[in-house]
Amino acid sequence: MRFGFREIPDPGQGTVRPRPIVDVVVEGLAIAPQACLLDSGATAIRLGSHVAELCGLDLSDAPRRQVGVGGALVDARMADVNLRVADDEGTYAWTAPVWFCDPWTPAFGLLGLTGFFDHFEVTISSYRERIELTPISG
Repeated sequence: MRFGFREIPDPGQGTVRPRPIVDVVVEGLAIAPQACLLDSGATAIRLGSHVAELCGLDLSDAPRRQVGVGGALVDARMADVNLRVADDEGTYAWTAPVWFCDPWTPAFGLLGLTGFFDHFEVTISSYRERIELTPISG
């Protein structure tokens, strides 16, 4: 699967540089795919809690903890959810733990080690502004 880098603005930032962003469909909500930054420094997948609300997920009894995102502590609740990525050549779907965070200020989610990088062989070419994802089977 191949994807090009995309420009996603950061609040308060002047220059916008294209970054490794992939759209992820959460819980089959194809009408609102989530732009997510590939972040090899993130330990898990992190999305804003508004995404859980959009998907109708009840997180009232979900595991909860504080996590660091962008230098700030946020409240996070975890749920195993169905995820999907697609390009012109195909689609890959999997289930992974996702931490839904509040507050959430980035204009994108984070795809981290657990739940994303452990499902794909990932190649990022900053020079070519291209991402290649190969699903790991087995």
